[in-house]
Amino acid sequence: MRISYDFDDTLSTERGQKMAINDIKNGNDVLILTARQSIDNEEVFKVADMIGIKRSNIHFTNGKDKWSFVIRLKIDKHIDNNKEQVDKINKLTNAEGVLF
Repeated sequence: MRISYDFDDTLSTERGQKMAINDIKNGNDVLILTARQSIDNEEVFKVADMIGIKRSNIHFTNGKDKWSFVIRLKIDKHIDNNKEQVDKINKLTNAEGVLF
């Protein structure tokens, strides 16, 4: 299963990191899908390296809605603290959007 996590207030938290580590241990392909701009993101890279998420699995939407990235990246489940993004993913994709 391909599972993506939002970064801010999701994967940046201890709870989110534990969830992602567990997903990786269970054999899932884990990605970061963040609305951040694709510049100056040392914090994102540091957490990804610590958890074991490949840098090639980090995707920046530069403020755009995430649902189209979910489709393009063939994500099965996306975990996010933004209800609007989760609702759009559930409405516009076949993926499962999960509110963090």
